[in-house]
Amino acid sequence: MSKLSKFYFKEDSDFLNSNQKKFIENTIQGEHFPFYLNKGSVIGDGNASLFHVVKKRPEDGGEWNNNAKEYFIDILNTFCSKNNIKYKQIIRCAVNLTFKNKDKKCPTHKDHTFNHKQLILYLNNPLDKKSTTILLKNNKIYKEIKPEKFKGVCFDNIEHYHYFPKKGHRLVLVYTFN
Repeated sequence: MSKLSKFYFKEDSDFLNSNQKKFIENTIQGEHFPFYLNKGSVIGDGNASLFHVVKKRPEDGGEWNNNAKEYFIDILNTFCSKNNIKYKQIIRCAVNLTFKNKDKKCPTHKDHTFNHKQLILYLNNPLDKKSTTILLKNNKIYKEIKPEKFKGVCFDNIEHYHYFPKKGHRLVLVYTFN
């Protein structure tokens, strides 16, 4: 693990252009955008959620799984350009839809075992404002991120978790990249 003194964190609520916002509202949040059952929010936790894989994990083949991939790439490129982040490849991209579940939160986890950055883009304003994302540093809470529509949060490969909403749903677009 890299030294935490070099830990990267960036929050930005004003980077999407009007076309990107329209894509999110009309396509991702549209009535024809398919979501699929995910039997665990984190492998093996038993907390069902819905997801749409845009780009598969490397261990699942790593291919793009959505005809609108250019829109998804454009969103990441816009965030990275505005925030002076360089990357070589998108490792994974998915839209996650979570709701009230058997547990209050998902297990603490890292998305990959190797170094990467992660961008979480909140796509809605959840009814439950306490469905936050928690970032940990040295096993202590480093940041608690409130879900707000169109807010992007980028961070290094660190442990994190999120609270399931007690009412309504939480919709996020997640990228991992290096």
